[in-house]
Amino acid sequence: MLRTRLLGLLVPVLAVASLPTFAGQLDDVTRMTPGRMHRASSGLFDPESNADCHHIYPGQRLVTADLTGPGEIRHMWFTLASADRRYPRTVVLRIYWDGSEVPAVETPIGDFFCAGNGMRADVESIPVSVSSYGRALNCYWRMPFRERAVIELENEGKERVSAYFQCEWLELDSPPTDALYFHARYRQEYPAKPFSPYVIFDGRGEGQYVGTVYSSQNMVGSWFGESDDRFYIDGETTPSIVGTGTEDYFNDAWNLRLHTHGRVGLTICDTKGEEQRITAYRWHLDDPVPFHRSLRVEMERRSYVYVVDPETGKATQYEFKYRPDYVSSVAFWYQRGTMERTWDFPPASERVLPEIWVEPAALVDRARVSEGLAPRRASNRTCNLKQFLYLRNDAVGGWIELPFEVAEGGRYAVSVFQSLFREYGAWKVSLIGPEGEVVLDPGLDFWDYLASRKENWPENYHHGTTVETKVGEARLVPGSYVVRFECVGSNPLTRHPETGEFGKGYSLGLDAVCLRLLPVDPNAWLHEYLPAEEKLFAAMVNEAGRTVRELAGAAEDLHQRTGRYPIDLTEIMGEIALNPEEQLDPWGQPYQYRCPGTVHPWSFDMWSFHGDSRRAPGWIGNWQSPLRIADEAPPGSVVLEAEFFQVVKASEGVRVAPQKATSSIGGPLSGDGLLFIRAQAEGEWVELRLPDGIPAGEYDAYLLAGTSWDYGIASWSLSGAAIGEPVDAYTPRIGVLSVGPGRVTASEDPLVLRVELIGKNRSSAGYNAGLDAVVLVLAGR
Repeated sequence: MLRTRLLGLLVPVLAVASLPTFAGQLDDVTRMTPGRMHRASSGLFDPESNADCHHIYPGQRLVTADLTGPGEIRHMWFTLASADRRYPRTVVLRIYWDGSEVPAVETPIGDFFCAGNGMRADVESIPVSVSSYGRALNCYWRMPFRERAVIELENEGKERVSAYFQCEWLELDSPPTDALYFHARYRQEYPAKPFSPYVIFDGRGEGQYVGTVYSSQNMVGSWFGESDDRFYIDGETTPSIVGTGTEDYFNDAWNLRLHTHGRVGLTICDTKGEEQRITAYRWHLDDPVPFHRSLRVEMERRSYVYVVDPETGKATQYEFKYRPDYVSSVAFWYQRGTMERTWDFPPASERVLPEIWVEPAALVDRARVSEGLAPRRASNRTCNLKQFLYLRNDAVGGWIELPFEVAEGGRYAVSVFQSLFREYGAWKVSLIGPEGEVVLDPGLDFWDYLASRKENWPENYHHGTTVETKVGEARLVPGSYVVRFECVGSNPLTRHPETGEFGKGYSLGLDAVCLRLLPVDPNAWLHEYLPAEEKLFAAMVNEAGRTVRELAGAAEDLHQRTGRYPIDLTEIMGEIALNPEEQLDPWGQPYQYRCPGTVHPWSFDMWSFHGDSRRAPGWIGNWQSPLRIADEAPPGSVVLEAEFFQVVKASEGVRVAPQKATSSIGGPLSGDGLLFIRAQAEGEWVELRLPDGIPAGEYDAYLLAGTSWDYGIASWSLSGAAIGEPVDAYTPRIGVLSVGPGRVTASEDPLVLRVELIGKNRSSAGYNAGLDAVVLVLAGR
């Protein structure tokens, strides 16, 4: 197939309006559609033939459509079948636009249609719809082209694939001048790299991002989805779009569960365990993300980790650790021109983890069974290649054993592809091998709880896949094994095949058993990970601390030379060889600076968020941690922790007490505590006596005041001298701010601090106030 690169003439102009709009489709059909509709398909106009199927042999590429434009693809439909049960991962869909040698679409066909990890699922979304238990694949993304469009399928598996396909496209009278090219590309990290985010998309050019299909095959237990999505637009170093969790990006909440809707969905969701497989999708149809130079889309890889020590049985849960899951995705976007590859497309051998398949229909003659039972091969359209093993059984205790070999020892996840029916029983599932028996499920129910056999042939549906039920995990050594199914009872709603009597169905329908080798051993991984994390994080803390000290030193040098502190960090970054446009702290966040400061209101604050802008005690700043404000004040200052102030008098209803607290914003609290002033109404006040022994003299007084969600607007004065303007101390979370300075004179008489609550922010839940410390700096310092 000849593909030539067409430049200039063939590059359409960016236009946001070119993105397909689905809300107006019913309006669209009331007007004449320009152009002429065509279909490219696997069928021909042969009245006496039903040979509509093409066979794609291992290693073969099949062109399913070669279209001459100008035109626009409106619909694609595929249905595939193969002895390779992971054909959704081993068959690759590619689409080329206008002679480009680089495919704009390059993805395993299953992942393109919202089912990852080689699995299958039904989908009901606007641009992608899948039915027939994951077998009827429909795409409605609009795909304009000017000269030529080529669609091909490549079989990278080891078995022949049977393919039926249709492509509806609109031939246009003139080339689309404002249309962008449709793109979809697959990428993976097997396993996801520690200490870095997973990159879904990293592209250059001009276009808009319109969708994500995201899959994970988890390698350790517990919830994986605390990871946030991040969009870096046009070279941003700080993302302008930041999420709150994996399930939140896919518009679910509090975990993920199976559902498919027009714009979002979860098509695959295994039962929880050390190995859990999921696939989720989100279409940005109403909120496309435009980019003019570049776009980078990331997903964090940090969440909970649950590991069980196999020797002791002790379980340990870790919070917010990097996880070694096997992550894959497809990015969908429209763009001017075809984007060059910025990542490699992995071969099929790397896209599918090693598996052992036990095919019962092929083992009918080799199966061992209890006396009187006779397994046979039967037809069932739900099962692979429409065949499954049927075992008529009429009593508890009947059993069947299917042989298989394990060549590579390790940890395996085991799934049973069930055939469900109203006459089937409950069966214990176990593996028997060199080290004895491992019971995976004491009673797997094969009764069809979905009652879905209403057609002329048996059909059923379970967990969003073709009846793939995970039954557990086992550590296996090389050798000969059997998987054993033993009838242990029946569901009360089962029916006897002849009499129809309830609770008397004991038979078995079996499609396959799959054993997936899990390359990551959780304990071995954790043994390597934790020391590496500790070493890395210590180095990051050291780097941030060193940079903060150097920046603070440069700011002090500027003050010595000019009598002023820097306006912002760009003034001094060059003095310590930092690029003002690129320098970030080790967590990828800009170093922070404010003048006057909150911790140091007489000078400036300089700090790194330490990766958590909402936990001030962990910040790495130009102060000592934990913070004691006495260590930060200028020489000769008087530092008074407010927790020790005494009430002189107060209006009725005011209560004052020391309080332990941790700040989230502004800065850390000195000594992790403050004096809490509970007030109930506007106009309430309290007077506090400062400790005795303050040397006589003139001081600039600074207050470190608390802030919170139930704090009001307060005015502060010290022995009659106002300390700054009234301060609104409402913040959504506990924090601290500086008030002042105010000039005061200390003498033999004790200083009295008066706090009056003069109002509250409409968002605040109260009129309260808090005081962390008072700092008296000798005037003129």
